[in-house]
Amino acid sequence: MNDLSWGYLEKQYATVTAVPDYPAIAARWAKHSAEAVLRFRPEAIAYGTGERRMIDLYRPEGVAEPPVLLFIHGGYWQRRHRRDFAFIVEPWLARGIAVAMPGYPLCPEVTMAALIEDVRTATVTLWNAAPELGLSRRWLAGGHSAGGHLAASLAATDWGVRGAHDLAFVGVLPSSGVFDLPPLLGTTLNIALGLDYLEAMRLSALYLAPPKGLRVIAAVGGAESGEFLRQSQGLARRWTAAGAQAAVLELPGRNHFTVQDAWAEPDGALFAAALGLLSA
Repeated sequence: MNDLSWGYLEKQYATVTAVPDYPAIAARWAKHSAEAVLRFRPEAIAYGTGERRMIDLYRPEGVAEPPVLLFIHGGYWQRRHRRDFAFIVEPWLARGIAVAMPGYPLCPEVTMAALIEDVRTATVTLWNAAPELGLSRRWLAGGHSAGGHLAASLAATDWGVRGAHDLAFVGVLPSSGVFDLPPLLGTTLNIALGLDYLEAMRLSALYLAPPKGLRVIAAVGGAESGEFLRQSQGLARRWTAAGAQAAVLELPGRNHFTVQDAWAEPDGALFAAALGLLSA
């Protein structure tokens, strides 16, 4: 890979430097997430050893067997924590929807392959416990950035081999997802990820086989880089060809981080799309 292509890809995936007011956005998230954790007091459910192998479950009050938004946080598989995104939960709870946020160990502490398996284990653990927890089996898989890749990977998982034969999602809504991993080999992000080309292809959600008829909405900001737009467009195109019902939802003027904000905006297009998947 020549220096020009390396520099191009580095810039395309450098989300923080592309958004000058990112520090203010991150500070706002931190404040509102801390408030949400104190106010809504999630139930922490272990699916393995260590604090990161926990699921935070937020329940709507007075709702029997609520549907579930399984939301997976981003951070390029090497940063962030599930509670960094607690700020999104309030409008979902207000609509009678439970929010489950699985945590996971980060690269390079674990490989990306192991990280994906952790998120799958978290999903099976919560699914099997759903009747005891009073949750319905009507689940939407969602996530942002790296979490979008993980949500899509979950949607294309063969759950039967993991002992959850009836596990299925009513839809998947990744936002600003990175589904095609080989381009990251040409960036400094791969220092922590440690992927080679074959592993990057194997772990790319883009090349997995989705369930036939799976409803997919890939959201992306209109102000994101060309690579992020290509990632969502490519997922919708390839998964439609494979038999899913996939479409792109472009959010005009949104950058990589204000797309994340859309998960907390009940009057917005992303929220409406998610509710449509849950209610259809």
